[in-house]
Amino acid sequence: MLAADPGASVASIAAEAGVDRRTVYRRFASREELLAAIHTSRLTAIERAIEDARLRDAPVAVALHRYVENIIAVNRAWPVDLARMLADDAVHARRDAAVAEVETFLQRATDEGLLRRELPREWAGPLLPELMSLAAHTRAHLSPGQAADLVVDTFLRGVGASGGGEADRDGG
Repeated sequence: MLAADPGASVASIAAEAGVDRRTVYRRFASREELLAAIHTSRLTAIERAIEDARLRDAPVAVALHRYVENIIAVNRAWPVDLARMLADDAVHARRDAAVAEVETFLQRATDEGLLRRELPREWAGPLLPELMSLAAHTRAHLSPGQAADLVVDTFLRGVGASGGGEADRDGG
């Protein structure tokens, strides 16, 4: 509901959830506290998705697919904009750590030859989340795994070193 209408009232959120707004206020003192809980839950899900993908030690093509599949599932389960919470220093630091983990992984993918070296370093990092968001929201009829197949194929054919061929052979 908040993804469709970020300004939704607590009363409308409660009605959508099938509870009275007093029930919401018993758990959350304010709308801002409710939003903070939602954003924190989304960030925690992102951190778990990154951890599960094993970006540091799984084979690069496998880790990429696992990461993309996990994040597509997170984007569908928590379709709210985390950027609204970046004023909170703790949330901002956690988000920056997650972004750094992915950037380190993408550098590893480049170093291992999966991604093209001649592209600007800051190109792949922003491109991947855009593709994941597109797949999560416009291809909702696809399972997260199917959507990840589409994203990884598109990503590797666009920034991949060999047009996706190596990823196909490695299981990506």
